Amino acid sequence: MALLALYWTIMIGGYLLGCRLRHKRERFLFVEELTNIVIYILVLIMGLRMGSNEEVTSSLGTIGLQSLMITVMTVGGSMVFVFFARRILKLDKEGMPIREEEQAEKADADGSSGGGLKFTMLIMAFVAAGMIAGYFALPQIYSQILHRNVEDFQNVSGDWLVIGICVLLALAGFNLGISGNIFERFKGTGFRILLVPVAAVAGSLIMGAAYSLIMSLFTDDGLSVKEAVAVSAGFGWYTFVPGILTEAGFAVAGAVSFMHNVIRETLGLVAIPVIAKKIGYLEATSVPGVSAMDVCLPLIERSCRPETVVYSFCTGALMCVTAPVTVTLCVG
Repeated sequence: MALLALYWTIMIGGYLLGCRLRHKRERFLFVEELTNIVIYILVLIMGLRMGSNEEVTSSLGTIGLQSLMITVMTVGGSMVFVFFARRILKLDKEGMPIREEEQAEKADADGSSGGGLKFTMLIMAFVAAGMIAGYFALPQIYSQILHRNVEDFQNVSGDWLVIGICVLLALAGFNLGISGNIFERFKGTGFRILLVPVAAVAGSLIMGAAYSLIMSLFTDDGLSVKEAVAVSAGFGWYTFVPGILTEAGFAVAGAVSFMHNVIRETLGLVAIPVIAKKIGYLEATSVPGVSAMDVCLPLIERSCRPETVVYSFCTGALMCVTAPVTVTLCVG
């Protein structure tokens, strides 16, 4: 919760600074490219962390297959539920009121080009390079050159990630502030904006339970309904939920949860630009889980409209609050 408060403070501070410098907007055109560079560095570090983590690399067998399947179902469920929520709110593909469709199309023509396949391929390349280097090179560097345990990298790189996220959120907030008052767009929506995060959460949990029921038709060794719901309630929070499940005696569910959450966050980093362009901006916010409010927030801002950031942050925040409650109830 302390990190959540820190992220909020930094992003709001960046937004306020951007508002004050809005009259000098042309001097800050470099901010978008700077954001891209920070994103590439961040995903490279994440790749290094995953490649050097034995718990990740050793779970790429049957547990990895289960994790992949439940990730596909939960992410798909969130996207479908958000799609119907968007239709109920009468929002277009870009998350704007349908009556403003022409204006939205004009803004899209003048907006960011970050939703393309090129950006996605670059992110995939940095993640893959990080994982390969983390698996083959990093352990040897730490053991033979630095004479330290590779786990030390996990600790120090965790601090790097927090710093990188803070920088990204500051840049994202600055971009929002300098581009104009985005909140005017939501005057007619009000509290209905919360329907999108609720739909994203419900889609994940319901499809997690459906995964268990479907797998029970083919095997007796799958996850129970409460285990599957607890795993899906991780929402990409791989530093929290797997530990709760493992400590509660659900060893297999804990391993599946860890892999599932890593895959979900990585999928968000890789797929957000394509999903935003091909399916919808609001649907893209439901993909990464809790990372929608921190790691993936600048990517959402770059790939979608500035207004989409509000939905993304609310979705990640609601998942962050829902995860401890749901997992505790399931294991209890």
